[in-house]
Amino acid sequence: MNLPTDIANLALDAIGADLTLSDIEDGTPNAQPVLRAYRECLTGLLRAAPWQFARKQLPMDLLADATGQTAGVGTTVIPPWVYEYAYPNDCVAARFVPASPVVANQSPPGNISINASVPISSALAITTQLGQRLRPTRFLIARDVNYPPQAGQLWWEIRGESPAGRSVILTNTPQANLVYTSLVLYPSEWDDSFRAAMIAYVAQAIALKVHQKNLPLARQLRNDQIAITKSKIQQARINDGNEQWSSTDHLPDWIAARRSGGAWPWGGEEDGGLGMLWAPWTPAGFSDGSAY
Repeated sequence: MNLPTDIANLALDAIGADLTLSDIEDGTPNAQPVLRAYRECLTGLLRAAPWQFARKQLPMDLLADATGQTAGVGTTVIPPWVYEYAYPNDCVAARFVPASPVVANQSPPGNISINASVPISSALAITTQLGQRLRPTRFLIARDVNYPPQAGQLWWEIRGESPAGRSVILTNTPQANLVYTSLVLYPSEWDDSFRAAMIAYVAQAIALKVHQKNLPLARQLRNDQIAITKSKIQQARINDGNEQWSSTDHLPDWIAARRSGGAWPWGGEEDGGLGMLWAPWTPAGFSDGSAY
């Protein structure tokens, strides 16, 4: 019961369909509407809540460094950003870019700098991310025509890429990681809440097609499945809030400004601002035109 076909059949069961699919990709008239809805429902539902099982954190592939100090990459970066990274192939929603660890002499050229060995505060002595909470920094998702896919690449199978360009992530953080919601294709990796939501989400998407000869019944079944999906999404968002942890290890703004000279983007950029994503979910759309 851990294959896409199993999820499809459970969705058909949920709306009382008198049929069973042998394979969601067998091309039969019964399978085609389910297959059309399945992938869109999967990506939409993954974006709808910060599902913990889908959380992924990896170093990003650097495409360009505007400073010209990185060999083997371009130097053309969309202003006013410094670094440009490739959008991960399996990313359905970028959650945040963690700020780089505090290091000595991180100030930009010409700014006020202090000797990192001076113990003004214990917070300034932190030099690694080991054991620290992740603090988000500013980033922006954009499209860049300067770095198209490599010749011969199957761009139509890669999210965010085309012959005319690709999706990129812009930030001023060197050697940046990305925390994101990944495309988890295998139902065996889903948690129970997501599994139930996915069954209901697919069911509401196909209800009108399956019961097209009885539209009043189809609409009622669709509405029932929409309500189930919304309740699962709501619970996932609540669970994410309950599972968050906080820390009293706080670097005051006046210390951050003193260390860096206070000039954007070095002073306090990790504390928020335009281009920073900190609510890692987007509303899910439903077949009745509503969203949640």
